Amino acid sequence: MSKPSNSTQIRRAIVLAATGAMLLPTAGAAAASPTRCNKTRGTDLAHSAVVKVYKVRTGSSYRFYGCAKPRGPVVALTRPFRGKEVKLVAAKGAYVAFTRTISDRDTISVVDARTGKKRHGLYPPQDIEFDIDPSTRQIAAARVNTRGELVVSYIGLGDGASTDSTVYIYAFDRNYNEQLLDSGTSSKLSANSIKLAGETASWTHDGATRSAKIGEVSLSVTSGGGPTAGAVTTSPEGAIACHVAKAGLTGTCVGSFAPNTIVTVTATGAPNATVTISGGCSAVHAPVAGQASSVATCDVRLSSAKSVKVTFS
Repeated sequence: MSKPSNSTQIRRAIVLAATGAMLLPTAGAAAASPTRCNKTRGTDLAHSAVVKVYKVRTGSSYRFYGCAKPRGPVVALTRPFRGKEVKLVAAKGAYVAFTRTISDRDTISVVDARTGKKRHGLYPPQDIEFDIDPSTRQIAAARVNTRGELVVSYIGLGDGASTDSTVYIYAFDRNYNEQLLDSGTSSKLSANSIKLAGETASWTHDGATRSAKIGEVSLSVTSGGGPTAGAVTTSPEGAIACHVAKAGLTGTCVGSFAPNTIVTVTATGAPNATVTISGGCSAVHAPVAGQASSVATCDVRLSSAKSVKVTFS
């Protein structure tokens, strides 16, 4: 993964400053609560064998605390907040993720519950357009792994052709690099289907499971809805082996590659098919008499997550 640009670094520094009020404990916060993990009282919200995370109410405000099991010191994970301004949305191992709306944007932060140290403090990616209604949620779901890395599904505005919203699935690695894994209409891409097992994220799109690795760049295949079927493969080999038919996609239709890899996309149809590739790269192959199949190929450089649409007509 390439290093963030200066503008990206500045943006993240601003984000960290803005969200710091939510997550940095004040002096004496731990002293106001039980000092050791085995002396705390309250519901264990994180359900982790490594840490305990719980919420305390003081008057009209709340606050999250954490500690390392079994006898680690108790630390404040958030500043006091009211109502449901701060929500715990994911937990894995020592890490927990909180959301909070700041300036009409749903931020998300990952905190080490053993120390209170914040690993992430992130606004949504800038290319997502959200509903102007402040009551409409922007973050649908989040998952965190034991490295403090994130996978988040965002709900943006649809294209206006239907009532469907647009779902975006992003990963954030330990160095704050963002990685677009997939996007699609809410009727086909399930925002709540995201999972994270180690470095591998998975989700459901159009009834099929897709996956990608954090720190790599994804290439996905979609169907152009043509009347005939065919196969799509990629080189380097071993990433995509997708069958495209009018009824939908089967096989492995999303692959992960090292950043800036040049990937050759090969679409193979019946001898009488016109094969069209569009999107991340473009190619068209018309039937040729005597050929055993109709094959179109093109190359795409994966500087960011991309998608190709393949049509067999």
